Amino acid sequence: MGNTLPVEQRSVPDRAASLTIRPVISMERRFARTISVSKEIDLELPFHGLPLGCVHEAQSPGLANGIAFASLLSVRIPDPSGQKVYVAPDASFHSLGLLPYRVPPEQWIHVVARNSLDLAWTVLEALRCSKVSVVLAPVKSADLALCRRWQLAAEGSGATGFLLTDTAPKPSIASVVTRWQITSIPAPFGATFGEPHWAIDLVYCRGGRPAQWTAAWREERLEHRPPSRPLQRTALATANRLAV
Repeated sequence: MGNTLPVEQRSVPDRAASLTIRPVISMERRFARTISVSKEIDLELPFHGLPLGCVHEAQSPGLANGIAFASLLSVRIPDPSGQKVYVAPDASFHSLGLLPYRVPPEQWIHVVARNSLDLAWTVLEALRCSKVSVVLAPVKSADLALCRRWQLAAEGSGATGFLLTDTAPKPSIASVVTRWQITSIPAPFGATFGEPHWAIDLVYCRGGRPAQWTAAWREERLEHRPPSRPLQRTALATANRLAV
């Protein structure tokens, strides 16, 4: 009787037997399909590109920059026959505005979902569809359970989701593979019309680390440039005092 183990120690083998061990290589296979964002950005991503068949988030003030960023990535997905679905609570989507990013308007399907429950269900069904290559949707918030359902749907069909959110102090989407923040910055002297300049922040990356870049969309690619010097605001402050 003196050699009898305490109850806590006897229960350890049972707990260990219930654990599920997944090899690291399974994650590598899961994110084996990728597309290039740009040469500089790919080097910072753990799988040397943006993983497909999963869900990402693009934050931007007013959503416009996030839509543009997600759209230029969606056209790189090697599925020419795949439909691109935009799900939103209104009819404000204009596919012609994405022509500079070489996204054919005829590939877009715009679905209007009036409330949050309909929008969540529509995004889920679109991600499940084998004929869909990418889903874009402005989303205000999503808990962990909903994000998990979207993620499993994308993994099953191979579709890629981009959740579009307004810039907020705290993430409103519980779980994504990558989280980006796209912000407009002033263009340098001599830049032509139709070349948006962005500050691109990789806020979160599963298996990676945050990073920052500045780039311009030029000649169908993201062209990186060094960060510009801070703007001098002395004259502006003087003008404001005079106006008062």
